[in-house]
Amino acid sequence: MCQNGSGRAARPRWRYRRLPLVIAFALGGSPLAAQDITRTTPIDDLPRPGYEPRTIQTGGFVIEPRLDLGVRFDNNIFATDENRKSDTIFLVRPSVEVNRDTDTSMFFLRGYGEFSRYAKTSQENTDQFGIRASYRKGFGDRHWVTATASFDRTFDRRGAPEANPDLTQSPALINVTNGDLEYRYDGPRIGVTATAGVTKLDYLSLEDSDRDMLTYRVAVKGQVKLSQRVAVFVQPYLNDREPRLKTDRNGVDRSTTTYGALAGVSLELGDKLNGNIGIGIFHSNPRDLALDAFTGLSANGQLTWRPQTRTAVRLDIFRGDVATIRAGAMGRIDTRIDLGIDQEVRHNLIMRGSVGMRNVHYRESFDADQRYWTAEGGARYLLNRHMWIEAVATYTRRTADTAADEFSKWQGMIRLGLTY
Repeated sequence: MCQNGSGRAARPRWRYRRLPLVIAFALGGSPLAAQDITRTTPIDDLPRPGYEPRTIQTGGFVIEPRLDLGVRFDNNIFATDENRKSDTIFLVRPSVEVNRDTDTSMFFLRGYGEFSRYAKTSQENTDQFGIRASYRKGFGDRHWVTATASFDRTFDRRGAPEANPDLTQSPALINVTNGDLEYRYDGPRIGVTATAGVTKLDYLSLEDSDRDMLTYRVAVKGQVKLSQRVAVFVQPYLNDREPRLKTDRNGVDRSTTTYGALAGVSLELGDKLNGNIGIGIFHSNPRDLALDAFTGLSANGQLTWRPQTRTAVRLDIFRGDVATIRAGAMGRIDTRIDLGIDQEVRHNLIMRGSVGMRNVHYRESFDADQRYWTAEGGARYLLNRHMWIEAVATYTRRTADTAADEFSKWQGMIRLGLTY
């Protein structure tokens, strides 16, 4: 195990980071994609003598327990321009990560809970929890097989494009189960990555049972290295969505097969510019004869640029076909662009900022499109190796073709993080 300057084991870099390109593309409009998954960046991995969190090590495993406690104020908890209501929310978020890294294998396990309690509106209280496990095995120097499984209990956020408009009901609870198998070959010039996976969405309320769905996906990514730092790739893929019920609440069969391909570039320019970005086309073929097949532009990618050692600029883009039950809509296409910056001001002070845009377009459905605009800023101060405090402010505005769908809101949060 690699050691840091204090004699303690360095934190493994193989962590629960961004979703792989094809998985993110397949899940672009699902509740899983909206979750607040712990994110790490190159700024988080910078050495900070005296502030490294301790870990528990036993039998080759590195265990990292953590507890976050927070208070958030939301000036529009129902995400509406009518019946606006503010509230204070108390948050408790325990989690634990287990890592084991050897020359030929990597194991990762993460379990978490997130429990929200509203001071005045108890119907909005939610309990989230989940677990994710990944195991990667190497065969020689160039062949890798990775198996991943996860389960998440989440909920339908107020203000989501197709959230239940009935404000007298609690947010819909959702179970998300996911499994993926990946084979990867890294040759001197040629690389191949083949992925197969399945995701099950299970809405617990009976009235949302028409949103229950199985999504199957396969993809093959072929890559050619132009140099040690630059490669080009082509990635054909196929996604098949199978709702549990034959028809939705509008009498429409939403079973859909989507296939397409991305072509793009992967960059590993040392610590300066890393990531991949692809652009292509997709063809969506609904099974219901009343819905027309259509072809559209697809895009997906993540890039991180580090102009300086202590600065990271992040770009995320997505465009693709997304599941919908919207009445009158032939289909739904989501487009997202997010730009963020992380800055280490001091060795124990990290500041973050981001802006984002999301466009939700319903095909053949007039006066239904929605556009989200978000801005966020925050700072984290490391008190010592066991504690940190963070303040975050977020502003969200949704514009829409229908005035009743528009809203704006801001949130402010203070969190205290406790590590071993």
